[in-house]
Amino acid sequence: MMEQLDRRNPCDNLNHRRTQAPVRHCPACGRVVNERVGKQDCSDTQHATARRQHSVFCVDCGMRLISRG
Repeated sequence: MMEQLDRRNPCDNLNHRRTQAPVRHCPACGRVVNERVGKQDCSDTQHATARRQHSVFCVDCGMRLISRG
């Protein structure tokens, strides 16, 4: 059975519920989900790849990749 979402965080991305999320930032809301993963400097190529995967935020640096429409 899945845990209920934290009421303070309306994001439904499963990384928020993981104790050892494999990424630093949530791709949906940009919040830090695992501080133990180091912040990385990303390239435009990496950000382009993440946009093609429909990530709103970069999981490595937290930068917003897709603007709200």
